[in-house]
Amino acid sequence: MNTSFKRTLGRACVYVLALSASIDATHNTSRYLFLLEHPQEYIIKKRSHIIPEIFYISASTAHRQNRGSGGIPIIWGEYNLKNVISSVQIVSGNTDPIFALINTLGYNNKDIVFRVDSKIRGIGLYLNWEQELHLGGLQVGATLPVMSMSTNLNYAFDRYHGSDQALFQSSALTPQQKYIQDLNIDIIRRRISQLSGVAGNVWSKGGFGDLDLHVRWNHIFDHVVLTKSIDINFQLGTTVPTGLQTDINYPSSIPFGNNGFWTLYGDFVTEIELKQDYTFGFMLGFVGMFSDQRTLRVSVADEPTIFSALTIPVRISPGFSFKASPYFTLGNLSDGLDFQLRYTYLHHNKDRWTDLRSNQVPASYLATPSLVGQKENLSEWQASYITFNLSYDIKEAMNRHFTFDPKIFAMYDMPIGGRGFVKTYQFTVGAELHF
Repeated sequence: MNTSFKRTLGRACVYVLALSASIDATHNTSRYLFLLEHPQEYIIKKRSHIIPEIFYISASTAHRQNRGSGGIPIIWGEYNLKNVISSVQIVSGNTDPIFALINTLGYNNKDIVFRVDSKIRGIGLYLNWEQELHLGGLQVGATLPVMSMSTNLNYAFDRYHGSDQALFQSSALTPQQKYIQDLNIDIIRRRISQLSGVAGNVWSKGGFGDLDLHVRWNHIFDHVVLTKSIDINFQLGTTVPTGLQTDINYPSSIPFGNNGFWTLYGDFVTEIELKQDYTFGFMLGFVGMFSDQRTLRVSVADEPTIFSALTIPVRISPGFSFKASPYFTLGNLSDGLDFQLRYTYLHHNKDRWTDLRSNQVPASYLATPSLVGQKENLSEWQASYITFNLSYDIKEAMNRHFTFDPKIFAMYDMPIGGRGFVKTYQFTVGAELHF
């Protein structure tokens, strides 16, 4: 390898690493369902393929913006019934008989904190197609998930955390009095939810995720810089919002993708075969989401947005997202059997909302600068995942060609840290079919 080539390759690597420090994601910017990209979707070695995958998703907790975990809705803030009641009063008035009951019981303007638990369960099929064009290293491809998801919410009055001490935590309260309080508070919460327009606590849907369309440039350097090969890929793509969006009347509903937003993304992926059966790689990428307007629930003040009684048209300018994912593959543990360990770091910047009403009455939190910062902080999140991947190459194991030369794989995505995101676990099995 001549000196000029070494210099050019070195400059290219430095440029890409410097760029990755400033760009901001993963193609799916949802903090509920991640559907992490896999190296085999990029490293196709001049061979076209399709990859059908079946995946199972499960989640029941979320990381708070600060330390600790909670129920999934905690990513929108703490549920204090006092704030939700205030939201209903500001939006609809206080003529309903429930407000007289609140006053009679002495609960008016009292902190009544709930723990809101939730579960997400789902199964889906993920289809990936990559086509080698044999045209200067160009490739094109598309991916599309199809899934069925179910979620639910469960409210539990937490009298010992944040609730009014004198009223709910007094040692003089008998078990019967506590039971009556719990019963009355649950009646109030249910009625307030109805007045807010919240339809229910159970949600189940099936449909498509977002369609991913992309073009990629690939080049393979053989036996350079003391390596067996270096496989470099630059990918530019967009996601088309074909996925199901959240339902504002169901607080537990989740998006099947980027929640109706068009995106433009870029990825850099390189895989370095250090020597036979030892491979190191890393993926870097960003996603930019285009602004859009829609009608959503918007907090009046401190209540979580998904439980607010105020429904208004807003413009959303989503933040950028960033992805960094190094991995190591140990090949041929036995004939055709490979093991890969991958770490993925995801970060999403703050979203910014704008009230589009000409007459902004009743006012939302967007009219209060101190609240705007608090709510924008809730929209920022980061997540870390570890992925374990086992793959079995039938062609290599049997030492002969088969139809499609299939490679079978199984992987497990496990969250290990972060803030403001849902701790979603995913198990995937699939096959890489070449043609």
